[in-house]
Amino acid sequence: MEEPTAPDPDELATGRTVVLGLGNPYLRDDGVGIEVAKELQRRSMGEDTIVRAHQTFDLWLLSEFSGASKLIIIDAVRSGSPPGTVTEYEVAPRPGPLSSLPGLHSLELHDLIDFASRMGLLCCPVTIIGIEPKDCGVGEGLSQEVERAIPEVVTLVAAKSQPNPKPAADT
Repeated sequence: MEEPTAPDPDELATGRTVVLGLGNPYLRDDGVGIEVAKELQRRSMGEDTIVRAHQTFDLWLLSEFSGASKLIIIDAVRSGSPPGTVTEYEVAPRPGPLSSLPGLHSLELHDLIDFASRMGLLCCPVTIIGIEPKDCGVGEGLSQEVERAIPEVVTLVAAKSQPNPKPAADT
């Protein structure tokens, strides 16, 4: 297995929007975040946006978004909606201290966000864009319903990744 390497200094997240496409391309629709990230990487997202695709979900991801101005995560999310439905969630850290930290080999997305927030590594808005999967069985390739959702997600991410406008100066 290939070991992670330190981020390229030109690709550090400080002050930039970070888009993370998560998933496992060998579990059919679970790979949709990876496919959206690949599509976004083919486009010019501007120098203020970094797009990454990750199959693994662990503490290494903290290095990808530490210091970011925005974090947008794209993943297959079960919401009970029809396959291919796109949902958007704004994430806020849970109140109170961490009651317990799960084993680091079984982190859930909310655990990583809470951990990063509490450690001061994540001080920016977090948006999760979920795509309802149809089939997460073993195999490659997305279902038609999920494949058809990719352009909608790309458009949504492109709009959300734009820098926040600076307030007008009082005259």
